Amino acid sequence: MAVQTSSQETINTLNAIFAKHKNERICVLATPCCGKTTLLRQIPDCIDLDDELWPQLTPEEAAFITQKPWTNEIGNFIDRLVYQKISVKPGHPLFTTIIVDCDAVIYLDISDQLLAEHCRKRESSFTDAKNVKESIEEDWNAHRKKGGKVFYYLVVTE
Repeated sequence: MAVQTSSQETINTLNAIFAKHKNERICVLATPCCGKTTLLRQIPDCIDLDDELWPQLTPEEAAFITQKPWTNEIGNFIDRLVYQKISVKPGHPLFTTIIVDCDAVIYLDISDQLLAEHCRKRESSFTDAKNVKESIEEDWNAHRKKGGKVFYYLVVTE
């Protein structure tokens, strides 16, 4: 299912998907600066990966994953940490940059132009966000090829 949505439409679509899969484990996958935190604040019972992961990191792990620029090596390290430390709970969708063990995955895609605009507003690196986006898309495609999950694709337009 591919849907292009405004913010309110995204919230409504996510709520409908969450209701349909209320007893399943859901990952909402999106790059940094896509609007995950904004959505999280407006939808109850959702979990932010950062809120779950950061309290569990050692100072060395935190220092490594916050290096700039973002690289695939950092991404692979984060993947390993997340797979070891994080689990998705039914009824509590996880907003994340990494697909962990779950039943349904929702990908919130964003155009490069809009991503660049969001990065400028947040004073974040577009290059880093774009690199993360490419890594997410590789992960998304690999999981879709493997199957075993339900996949939803939403395009964020604001």
